[in-house]
Amino acid sequence: MFICRKCSTSLYKEKKARNTSESDSSLLVDQEDVNVNSNEIHNHTFDNLINIEGVYGDENDIDYCSWCLKGGTETKQLSKAERMLLLCDYRIFSSQNAKRCKSGCVDIPVERFNEPTYLTCNQISLLINDLIVEVNRIKRMPLLVEDDSIITDDDYQVWTGWNLNQLKDMTSLISPRMHKSKHRQPFEGICMYWTKLKTNLSFRQIGTLFKIETTDENIRRRVEDTFHKVSSYLYDALVPSYLGFNHLSRANAIAHHTAYTATFFGNSLSLIWDGTYIYCNKSEDHKLQQDTYSGQKSRHLVKFMSIVLPDGYILDLIGPFKGKDNDAKISKV
Repeated sequence: MFICRKCSTSLYKEKKARNTSESDSSLLVDQEDVNVNSNEIHNHTFDNLINIEGVYGDENDIDYCSWCLKGGTETKQLSKAERMLLLCDYRIFSSQNAKRCKSGCVDIPVERFNEPTYLTCNQISLLINDLIVEVNRIKRMPLLVEDDSIITDDDYQVWTGWNLNQLKDMTSLISPRMHKSKHRQPFEGICMYWTKLKTNLSFRQIGTLFKIETTDENIRRRVEDTFHKVSSYLYDALVPSYLGFNHLSRANAIAHHTAYTATFFGNSLSLIWDGTYIYCNKSEDHKLQQDTYSGQKSRHLVKFMSIVLPDGYILDLIGPFKGKDNDAKISKV
């Protein structure tokens, strides 16, 4: 086959152009392979991590407070209950080494939307186990417990009328006297006692609040028994130290004299005998109605006789006596 020079030149140029195009295409394909491989390597780093949507915070929280995000302060490690509180109430994930300012800081933790939470399967498994443990603890937790990070001082005040430190002081008074068991602890007994006096709930209702696990009738009996035991222990611990003739020496009693009694009676001990009373409701029992009705006050009441020092210090309290009896009759008893 004969081809002229002009046609031969045209064919040569076309073949060269075709080879150049194929070479560029091959280079482009190779570059795409490089990009794909790079993305695969990048994705391989995160293929075992799961993004927890709506939850923020990473595990780099050992060097700063998990609430205010400040470092360099004196901190204490968060309990499991506090970490679960952060997660459930504020959607913030914290590690087992998370800490908070020891002296307290902000009431609401600082938001961290720029820290999405990525967890491995093992971390998620541990987190679920922690949640299960915390839920079971809450299910069995009494209304008020000692040193719980979730319960505030206002909660103690509302239910018992006392703050946590005062309840601890009373617990220390009855602890040597009260038998400890898995069903009854001194602090829990103190809380039951004052909850009953503050709210006047039934023993059965208080048993439900304090998660006592037994039959209905035994719940009532157990709370009632605890109430009377705590009352007796507090009486033994407090009353002899603050009431009665033996709790004060003669010299200390004379120190309670006023200028008037010191002038008229000198170094002699002066005591004042006076009646006081506590109002009560009208009883359904006719005999008790008669005994508690005071004609002077026109009300039902129970009388006590108080022995008082001249400046008003109560030395002793005697009683109770019938409301219908006057002071003169009671003094002859």
